[in-house]
Amino acid sequence: MNWRFRLEARDRRNLLIMTGVMVLLLFAYAEGSLEERALASLVGGVFAALVFVVVTVVINAYKPDHW
Repeated sequence: MNWRFRLEARDRRNLLIMTGVMVLLLFAYAEGSLEERALASLVGGVFAALVFVVVTVVINAYKPDHW
């Protein structure tokens, strides 16, 4: 399925790193109880991961060959 989305190993690694950092930052800066902070950070992390995948697929599809 990765061939359909043109995600390379480097892209998958960057996705995991970015999602982990976003979840940690959102958890640290969210206000509320522990459960609310965890839920907010997970929802924000999923949203950030989806945006990352869409942007990465678009960039990989339209980038010049010399990149």
